[in-house]
Amino acid sequence: MTHPHPALQPFALSTMWMQHRFATVADFAAAALNLGFGGIELSHIVTPAMLAGADLADLPVRSVHFPAPAAPSPFGAPAEALLSAADDTQRAWAVAQGYASIDLAAAAGAAAVCLHLGETAAQRHLEWALAQRFLGGQAGTAVYAATLAEVVADRAGAARPALDAARRSLAELAAYARPRGVRLGIESRVQHWQIPTLEELILLLDENDPAVVGFWYDCGHVQVLHNLGFHRHEEWLAACAGRIVGVHLHDTAGLRDHLLPGLGELDFGRIMASLPAQAVRTCELDWYFTAQEITTGAAYLASFGI
Repeated sequence: MTHPHPALQPFALSTMWMQHRFATVADFAAAALNLGFGGIELSHIVTPAMLAGADLADLPVRSVHFPAPAAPSPFGAPAEALLSAADDTQRAWAVAQGYASIDLAAAAGAAAVCLHLGETAAQRHLEWALAQRFLGGQAGTAVYAATLAEVVADRAGAARPALDAARRSLAELAAYARPRGVRLGIESRVQHWQIPTLEELILLLDENDPAVVGFWYDCGHVQVLHNLGFHRHEEWLAACAGRIVGVHLHDTAGLRDHLLPGLGELDFGRIMASLPAQAVRTCELDWYFTAQEITTGAAYLASFGI
């Protein structure tokens, strides 16, 4: 029989780990509590069927990761991509999925919703080529620097329409979240062509009320883009730590993320010390890790203090 690990109470466990294990959120939540976690995050893998029969008020939900519950897109692209769509019909549909996530959070008593705020029309193959050069050991070379510069310039040229649409979506979601007592966290993404860059995040935070909109700090995503050369990891914390609503905690090795804390390269002492006391602390760990590995990784995080 598994005994709950007492050090894990401050952490939530993402339903990322639910995959291939549990058919219902209720069963996953019971397992997470049995391991010692204090709550769960409902991620965008969660469907209405997974929630069927559950009393939301009784589930230990600390956060909801938009778009949850997941709904099939009538436009092909998912809701998380369409919050920045130029087509206003598509964007409005995505915003409606955001309203559903906010409603789910409010019904479950969750503190926050984590938002993927969209993407630009930057050419994906350019960033793919940069990643291949990194994996091939070319970081630090002249050809790598030229490829990085091409990626940055291409995205800069494509960003404005998508960013403007994302700003409209965020304003609508914030207006909906405010009276429901739910905070929104704009997540740092793992692809440079996605929204936001650090500069865009600073703009979005400056435009919105800190009581409603903040930063969802995915430490692994920030590190992956740091490794590729787009920014320095510490710049995100220096600029935005005070606006952190929640954090996705997982380790990285090069471009590989969602690893157990302690398996990779991240400085969790610095990360944990940077988090506001009220930030939702979610372990977003891949499904293939065993229960023992999950508790070991979360206990490693707890060793740095809360």
